[in-house]
Amino acid sequence: MLKQNALFFKELSRAAFTAFLLPVVLLLVGCDKEDEPVPAYLTIEPFELKATDLAVHGSISQKITNASIFLLNDALKESRSIGNVALPATIPVLAEGEWQLNIDPVIKANGNSYYLQIYPFYNRFSTDITFRPNEDVIVKPLTTYRDNIVFEFIEDFEGAGHLFQIDRDDNPLTFIENSQEDVFEGQYSGKIALDTANYVIVATTKTAFQFTPAKDGKYFMEVNYKTQVPLEFGVIAVDDQGGELPNFEFVVLEKEEWSKIYFDMTELISTSHINRFTFVLRAGIPSKNGRFTLNEAKIFLDNIKLIHF
Repeated sequence: MLKQNALFFKELSRAAFTAFLLPVVLLLVGCDKEDEPVPAYLTIEPFELKATDLAVHGSISQKITNASIFLLNDALKESRSIGNVALPATIPVLAEGEWQLNIDPVIKANGNSYYLQIYPFYNRFSTDITFRPNEDVIVKPLTTYRDNIVFEFIEDFEGAGHLFQIDRDDNPLTFIENSQEDVFEGQYSGKIALDTANYVIVATTKTAFQFTPAKDGKYFMEVNYKTQVPLEFGVIAVDDQGGELPNFEFVVLEKEEWSKIYFDMTELISTSHINRFTFVLRAGIPSKNGRFTLNEAKIFLDNIKLIHF
């Protein structure tokens, strides 16, 4: 009898607790649904690089892969970082009303996905936008080269001769020529032809450039290229006695289609303790088990630019 009474009161208590708890749970669920914010959606399309003065900056080819995004609201005295995103992107944003949208163009420095960097020579894109819950804002960002930068050289292979004329491989049959065989833009590109008898090229600029790293800051080289073999880029530091210190820091691998790369040469130049440099490129047909992997190979180059502040 006592056991039956205990079971009765246990079931009664459980029923009472459920009757009390259920309305509370429903209330909380109702409150959560009512208070849950509804985001707006921000779609960022790929960047466009616009020309300002072609005689100054040359080609407007670009490879902006990412964007660094933040929002400002002066009325709320608030800023929000959205972060770094691959383009194109659609991003939910918990914001309403008018905001200033700021987008910095980001490149893969040295072609490395782990070295994403805001490109210092492109301008930030800014615009005012209005966010509304569950609505999509679509933005096509534009950028230009900054006004306060120096184009130390631009080699587009359009004129008579070109900058990379100094032969360093002791073989006059390997060289860069202005060619119409495979043109990226304009009338000419630079062409290198290799074969099993002439399988290596090393060429440097005919000019030695003098820099002041403490003043100039960042140094980047931009290159459009297409190659059937690995291609190396670097610098040769030249001291006051004419001694040379070569440093091949960067390698691009085979590309069947035209591509673009941004080499960050800042460390190479600023840490050498020498302020005069030539720029060098090197390529060769690879071999495996004592045999060349190709009978012939071609390399095409265009729009080689050295830029600093």
